[in-house]
Amino acid sequence: MRLRQIAFAARELAPAENALLSVLGLSTAFRDPGVGEFGLHNAVIPVGGDFLEIVAPTQENTAAGRYMDRRHGDTGYMAIFQTTDAQAIRDNADRLGIRRVWNTDHDDVTASHFHPVDMGGVITSVDSFPAAPDPDEEYCFWKWAGPDWKAHVDTSLTRRMTGVEFAHPDPARQASTWSSLLGVPARAVDDDGFDMAMSNGGQVRFRKTVGDEQPGMRELDFVMTNKTQSLQRAASLNLDCDADGFSLMQVRFNLTDV
Repeated sequence: MRLRQIAFAARELAPAENALLSVLGLSTAFRDPGVGEFGLHNAVIPVGGDFLEIVAPTQENTAAGRYMDRRHGDTGYMAIFQTTDAQAIRDNADRLGIRRVWNTDHDDVTASHFHPVDMGGVITSVDSFPAAPDPDEEYCFWKWAGPDWKAHVDTSLTRRMTGVEFAHPDPARQASTWSSLLGVPARAVDDDGFDMAMSNGGQVRFRKTVGDEQPGMRELDFVMTNKTQSLQRAASLNLDCDADGFSLMQVRFNLTDV
């Protein structure tokens, strides 16, 4: 099970996309016309062999728009995982009573989105592709990034994405749900925290909400080729930043030197 893509929801695509590309030194590879089904347009951005995505509404009353209303602005929205057998994960979901809100089945893909309420505040997708029998191959096939995404990989500032952290009032319950769905053990790390290790070395963390914090995506982790330059760019955009990262779209970006 590999964490392959993180999606953000933004009111306006261009400003959020430009900020993300500038600070992390990345390049947009693809704009997927398929997200029009959800009343959205998007940008898919490689980070090494993984991806960031930004979606923005093109019409009223979209699921992403309602999610931003609840979160009071641009925000982390979705976590997408890659496995060898997405149908097995669907079977787990049905057994556990986790609702599927979208499914697709074609010769080249099997994928499902799972309800954010059931998953603790974030849409979760699990996808598999016959063209990617080994999801842990760094640059393996990824349908949602278009046909030539590898030509857009730029690791001059950011080398790879290594983890995500979710906040929840009951992280033990959230970790148990995710572990049961994904078939990945969750390890207790303290009284209020649990970790899941992904097959390619990535990490998914569950931590307790603080104060009036809403359940959802809290942090992302990146290994940097040039951390100093990235932080300088974040400061030039007046983002909230310190010596180890910055915040954008209500998510903390943790940066570690390669």
